[in-house]
Amino acid sequence: MLKWLILGLVVFLIYRLAMKRPRYDRLFSPDHLMELSRGLGRAKEAALAGVGLAPPADPFAAGNAFITSADIAIAYTVAREGEEDGHEHHVSMSYRGGAFARAAGGFLAAAILRLLGVEEKPNVLAVSNSGVYHLVFKIPAAEEARFAAKSVPVLDEEAARALLGTAMDERGPLLARLGKLDVKVPKGGA
Repeated sequence: MLKWLILGLVVFLIYRLAMKRPRYDRLFSPDHLMELSRGLGRAKEAALAGVGLAPPADPFAAGNAFITSADIAIAYTVAREGEEDGHEHHVSMSYRGGAFARAAGGFLAAAILRLLGVEEKPNVLAVSNSGVYHLVFKIPAAEEARFAAKSVPVLDEEAARALLGTAMDERGPLLARLGKLDVKVPKGGA
């Protein structure tokens, strides 16, 4: 009787562990890419509108952050480098505010670069010690107005399927040069 109780406990613990792990079938789907394109368009607009202002207390309420149906949190911020230097764009990606798989991070970064039309711009993809991925790219001052005016395409099923294949192919080179960030979070929430 005791061995069945122990076996049941082990099965239960394995089940709980499996259920806590991220499920990526939804993330690697055309529907998720269509959702990502809509959210990224709104986040880009909100981030560009906030250039030069103090960071919002709640980026989700401000519109430059959103959570997808696959529980991926995306936050888009823009920092001014200098009048002649342009702006530095930063897109952070996390799974429920924490870590997720390298393949998923690379896939999302490749898709975001394509959606924003900046895949040819120099960019950096890095992962923090907490597992959050950070995609950073710079828009030169001479190109800022054109980039700001260009909207993020709202994908249909066919375009999402095409982007799915492209992002899968392009994630490898991004991950090959993946950087590391050491982010120190203050204890006690302050």
